[in-house]
Parts: sequence; structure tokens; C-alpha cells
Amino acid sequence: MGPLDDLRSSGEHRLGALTGLERIRLAWGVEPSIEAAPSVRAVVAERLPASVVHDGRDLLAINGCCTLLPAVQRAIADLGPGEAIMQGGTVVAARCTANELRDHVSGAGSLGSRSTAFDGPALASTPWSTLDLLPATLAHDLELLIGHGSASAGGRRADLGDHPVQIAPSATICPGVIIDASQGSVVVAEDATVRPGAILVGPCAVLAGAWIAERAVIKANSVIGPRCKVGGEVGSVIVHGNSNKVHDGHLGDCLVGEWVNIGAGATGSNLLNTYGEVTTRLEPSSSVERTGRTFYGGIVADHAKVGIMAAITTGSSFGTGAMIACDRPPACVDRFAWLTPERMARYRWDRFEQTMRAVMARRGTEPGPALLDRLRALHAAGEAA
Repeated sequence: MGPLDDLRSSGEHRLGALTGLERIRLAWGVEPSIEAAPSVRAVVAERLPASVVHDGRDLLAINGCCTLLPAVQRAIADLGPGEAIMQGGTVVAARCTANELRDHVSGAGSLGSRSTAFDGPALASTPWSTLDLLPATLAHDLELLIGHGSASAGGRRADLGDHPVQIAPSATICPGVIIDASQGSVVVAEDATVRPGAILVGPCAVLAGAWIAERAVIKANSVIGPRCKVGGEVGSVIVHGNSNKVHDGHLGDCLVGEWVNIGAGATGSNLLNTYGEVTTRLEPSSSVERTGRTFYGGIVADHAKVGIMAAITTGSSFGTGAMIACDRPPACVDRFAWLTPERMARYRWDRFEQTMRAVMARRGTEPGPALLDRLRALHAAGEAA
């Protein structure tokens, strides 16, 4: 997932309305633990202190990028000790011990002495495959949220069009809001606000504490994450959480991380003028990859900031902590880049930290020591490169 992996485990990626952790909680009614990659282990433990894997004789280990669609769930449920499900050489799920799991995550061992291949849509391991699977994962997640309304989405439910609409009791739906559920369900979760004149087209989810601006158009297959503020036009977009895109401007077929700000009038292209396949580079040091998609806007990683009126190229990748204040940014922007019309430089650490603290304070939080250490390490690695 490129720079979207910088600060989260795979189980914290929002592959639909839910992260892998949330999907397991709702689908199976259990509290999962995480064995994160070494680079983000301390950050995950700081954010989710109760989610560390403890020693046990038999674990059910599930790849954090697993879609957990019904067919995958059935295959996982049938696994016996020592068995694994594979897809394209990657483990989807396995029965194993805690030590075997840690060795595998650290690259020192493999899981499953007996493995079988799974042919269905099991893994969303790139931004473009996440978008490929989004209609299926989002429909499944909305079904889970509506089925567990008292625990996750809330109470009021109506059938508008051909699919259910569920609105939490604490959510605010202002006059003049249009909800179109003719093609998919709509969930508006607890403490969310949808301002007058906004349009919600299902399937879509407006998650806890999110705020949808006046006259916003939230098109099908969109997920507005917790405590996000979104306006303008978005479609086939996942915004992870605590991010702002309040003003006019279009985003389509893209993934947006946490603590991102996208300025007024900034617009992303998700279709080439040639109508051809979109290629992308996830970071400057990586090779160009084929997405297999005609529509692909790209990614904006955590803590990135995009200035007003920016014209974002099809298939762009903006790295963690990038500050983009030019109207035509390059398609691939490195971590902690500082881009203005006059120059391209490195974002000074002290200025980045000052901005990050100010942004997080607006939502009543602050960075923890492990997060700061991880961000400093990423910043230092870029300076040394």
C-alpha cells in the first residue's frame, strides 16, 4: 500500500466501511489481536494497547488485507491446525502458534505445513485492488453495520429505494438532504452531521463524527471515515479518518489517509484523456505499476497537506507528511516533501511537528511518543536517501 503502510498495520486499513479489525469484531463477535510488522509495531501498540498477540497453543491468523467476504470466511472457518489458505504466494489465513506467526511476520518462517489456494477475491493488498473490491467489501460492511445497528451504526432505519438506510439516533440530518438508496445501502453513524442540500448516493457510509458540508455530493462506493469533514464531489473514495476536504473540488477512485487536509478547489483526475489504463508509482524509489483500471485517482498518505486549486494528476501518490502548495504537483511526491511554485525542498522536522500538533489539537488529541519516533525515523530516512 506504499506510504499508507507507514503508520498502520494491515488490519487497520479501511478496505470498505470497516477496517479488518472492525470487520472481525462485527462478523465473528470476537476481539482480534494484532501482530504488526516490526516497523509499525510500537505505533500500533500505542494506539491499540490491548491488541498485542499473546502466546497461545493455537491461533487463527488472518492477513490484515483479507476482505473477509462470506466465501473467504467459510474457507477460514474450515481450517484445521497447521493448515493455511494461500493466494498468489501470500498467506490469507492460517492455523498456527504465536511463535510461528511472529517468525512469519519477521520474515523468518512460513505458515501452514499444508496449504490450499483460494481463487476468489480474498486480499486487497494494493490501493487499486482495494478499489476493485470496494463495491463488494462496502456492501458487505454496510450489511454488517445495519445488522448490528445498536452497537455500531444506530437506530433509525428506513427503506428508500431498493436498499435500507440507517441513521444513528445521535446523527444530524439537516433539511434538504437527498439520500438515494436505489443502488445500495446508506449508513450515517453516530454523531455524524449531514448539512443542508448534501446528496448521499448508496452504497456509502458516513462514519462516526463525520461532517458532510452543504451541497456536497457523496457518490456511490464512498466511505467518509470517523471525524472527517468532506465537501465538494467525491466518488469511489475511502477517507480513513480525521481528514478534511471541506470545500469544492473533485476526488474520485482514491484512498486518503488520516490527518490529511485538501484545500479549496483542489481537484483530482481519475481518468486519462486517452481512456487508457492508469499506471502509478507508489513512491519515487519504486517502479511504475499497472493498475488494470481505467479509473484510478491515487493515494494521499497520512499527514499530507494539499493546497488550494491544486490539479492532481491521474494515479498520483502523495507521501506521508508531504506539504504540497503548488497548483500542478508531480504525480509522485515523496514523504515530507515541501513543494511551492518556487522550489522543491524537504519539510523541516520542527515545522512539520508544529503543524501536526496544531492539527491534532483541533480534534482534542496529540501525537504519542511512538508515533513521533516513527515519523522522525521516516523523516531521517528521507534525509539520508
